[in-house]
Amino acid sequence: MDMDEVFAAIAGETLEIHQEKYKLSSRISSEASHYMETDSSDWPPITFNWDLSEEGGRFSLDGENELSFKTQYPEGLILGKVKLDALDKKLCHFSRRDEGELWTVGSKSSLAYLIVYLSEKRPISPPLVKPHLMGEVMLMGGHHRYAIAKEIGEKYIPIYVEPKYRKEIDKLMEIDWLS
Repeated sequence: MDMDEVFAAIAGETLEIHQEKYKLSSRISSEASHYMETDSSDWPPITFNWDLSEEGGRFSLDGENELSFKTQYPEGLILGKVKLDALDKKLCHFSRRDEGELWTVGSKSSLAYLIVYLSEKRPISPPLVKPHLMGEVMLMGGHHRYAIAKEIGEKYIPIYVEPKYRKEIDKLMEIDWLS
């Protein structure tokens, strides 16, 4: 078994699907290098194509495999929509991106990759939000999605929350629950 077959098996994919994903990822990575550390005015037009499907929820954690996701989140996730500025005000310091921090916090290559990915209108899952200390929330996944949404001036952003945290999150922000 070669390495591609091993990686495909680990991901629970056929070899063909794994190879297609690899080709897509390689192409996007190559194009992304052109946007590294650029001003958002130099980006291609970005449209968030939010994947709000139940199956897509696991991707909120940046590629969590299906078995691990189902083990860690047996009740699944609930979906809501929140004003981005309201979320931003409640984010703890290590989840929030402040003015001038777009390229200085997090992975530059991941951010540039996401710019290209989103410019192609590819589906993306909402960030996963969890209550944190002192009336704040934190992103468990989706830091770059949030950063780009904030940078391009999105007014609302969908979020996922574990069902056990719904009441606590409701006390912190006004959420329009969709599921």
